[in-house]
Amino acid sequence: MNKKLPEVKKEKNLPDERYDEKLFKQAYKAGLEARELEKKQKRKKIILKVGGIVLTLVVIVSTIVLLLSLKEEKIEYIEANSFSKQVQLTQISNLVEVSSPPLMISTNNISAQSAFVFDPSSGSVIYEKNSNERRPIASITKLLSVLVVLETFDIEESIEVSLENIPENLDWQLELMEGDRIKVDYLLKAMLLSSYNDTAYVIANAYPNGGYSAFISAMNKKATSLRMSESMFSNPAGIDSESNYSTAQDVGKLVSAVINNQYILDIVSSGSFNISWNSGEELKSKKVYTTNQLYGVNPYIKGLKTGITENAKQCFVGLFEYTNGNQLVTVVLGSEDRFTDTANLERISRGLLK
Repeated sequence: MNKKLPEVKKEKNLPDERYDEKLFKQAYKAGLEARELEKKQKRKKIILKVGGIVLTLVVIVSTIVLLLSLKEEKIEYIEANSFSKQVQLTQISNLVEVSSPPLMISTNNISAQSAFVFDPSSGSVIYEKNSNERRPIASITKLLSVLVVLETFDIEESIEVSLENIPENLDWQLELMEGDRIKVDYLLKAMLLSSYNDTAYVIANAYPNGGYSAFISAMNKKATSLRMSESMFSNPAGIDSESNYSTAQDVGKLVSAVINNQYILDIVSSGSFNISWNSGEELKSKKVYTTNQLYGVNPYIKGLKTGITENAKQCFVGLFEYTNGNQLVTVVLGSEDRFTDTANLERISRGLLK
């Protein structure tokens, strides 16, 4: 006989522990939304990862293209060189070859037709542009004249002015008169600082070892002793002449000798001097000023010499000295803007000194 199972009585108001259809749908929907959100996050991560890879590739390709374009450009850059000829002088340190500097300077910014930059203490050549090209050098010539004078005259000696050999219509004159008497020291200060042309002729005329022509001969002998093999001089002031020329590299050799003379350095590093001379019974005087426009502007400038003529254009030799004792010499010839050229060369070359 089949027995009936006892009926289980449901208690009223007890919650159903199972999901009903509504709760299930809500849970299912929530699960779908969670999975969709997860998919979106995965897609976002993938997109970011791919984007990062693409961006990296773009940077790498752009860098390669830039390097190739720089390599192919036909632009001259600052580079380290050494003199092409061996230099062995007592007045100049042997020039040594240095490795290529880390910085490059486009010479599109340098208007000078020839230029030369070097460290006079080590002889390291930092930059050159057509440095072996023969060019007129204008009043840079006076540096050589001064060396000859200092080897011959006592700077306290007074000489009588002769206007012989001075070209007609010579520009930039101190206006000395025939028969005036003036100390050699004052003539050199007028020549070096303010670059008066007549003073160079006056002192050449007074050369005790044969007069003017002998002075010119002494200039060329001095140039030879300095191994200025691409230079010739026909007048003491640097007036334009086919037989008065040099090169930026030869000027560098000349400057290497000049900067060993403290008397010259004291003059060219000054802003002005009062000079005087006897003219008959009258004592005349004049204040001469530097023609170096970097004086008082560049804190490192210590000279050295300006020059300008129609054929030579603007020329300048700059001497710079830094707080750590390093020095730098810049030579620009045939420039359209000598002081800007020099400032640009000095500003970046300064960092290449060792």
